[in-house]
Amino acid sequence: MGIATTFTVHVSSQHTNAGLSLRGSCHSTTAARQLEQAIAELITAGMPFIWVDCRYLLFLSWHGQRAIFNAHQRARQAGCTVYWCGFSASVLGQLADTGLHLLLNLLPAGGYQGPNALLQEAIPAALPTRSFKQ
Repeated sequence: MGIATTFTVHVSSQHTNAGLSLRGSCHSTTAARQLEQAIAELITAGMPFIWVDCRYLLFLSWHGQRAIFNAHQRARQAGCTVYWCGFSASVLGQLADTGLHLLLNLLPAGGYQGPNALLQEAIPAALPTRSFKQ
C-alpha cells in the first residue's frame, strides 16, 4: 500500500468544545506546519480541551510527529489538554518508535468527545478545512 498523497485537517469549535479530524498522510514539512498551526489556533482561541480524531490518519512522518510534540508542549504551557483519539495500530507504532506515545493523552476512538460533525466519513462542507497535496 502506498502513502496517500493528500493530508487534510478539518477543524470545528463550538463554545469550549473544539476538535480536529486528521485524514490521509502527514509526511511533508508543509502538512506538519499546517497541523501544528491548526492546533495553535484553537489553543490561542482559549479552548480548554481539543479533541483530535485520528481514525483516518494513515501515516505520520517525523515532521508530523514533531508538529504533534510542539502542539502538545504549547497546549500544556497554555493549560489546554489535547486528546488524540483513534490512532491506527500502524501510526501508534510510529509514535512508539520515537517514544512520543508516552507524552500524549491517547484515547480509543470511542473516547472522542469533540464536535460530532468531525466523526462523519464525509465532513460537512461548512467546516473549515485545510487540504494539502504532497
